Amino acid sequence: MHVKKIYDKIKSGSPNLLEYLRTVHAPRECAMAFHQFLSIFQVQVLPQRCIDVVMGDVVGVPKRLVALDVLNLLYEEFDDTRLHFAKRYLQLMRRYTLYGYLRPTEVHVVVTPYLALSKIFPGPDTRTNMQTKTITLLELFLLAQLLDDPMSLSAQLHQACASYWQTTED
Repeated sequence: MHVKKIYDKIKSGSPNLLEYLRTVHAPRECAMAFHQFLSIFQVQVLPQRCIDVVMGDVVGVPKRLVALDVLNLLYEEFDDTRLHFAKRYLQLMRRYTLYGYLRPTEVHVVVTPYLALSKIFPGPDTRTNMQTKTITLLELFLLAQLLDDPMSLSAQLHQACASYWQTTED
């Protein structure tokens, strides 16, 4: 019931969508509705270059660094409208990841990273590949608030790069 209603509000561009999502407090249903929307309308949340970074040879590179690089690339790859959608989508999923269920259990877990995985990072899902993509996606969600402050994003990326290079040189 909630999934259909949320999906219809997303599809119609309802101005009271966020208010509805706040009152319903249904993180799983929201993630499912967004997954459905992305599937039906074939919306690509991240540009191909960002997907290529995640799917590239990043073995041993901290997932946080990969996620920061992807977030930074969004500014280079997307125009205002697409950038705005990607920012808001990632920030909404961040919110549902962090505040989804107040008491997660084995039955009620935060599932947004898993529902969004195939739409954000298309491609084969071998066990290792899926684990890498899932952890990176979770990092993207957790760092999404940096999209509102490009200077902080740049500083975090610079710091993460310096830390990574320092550990690889030792």
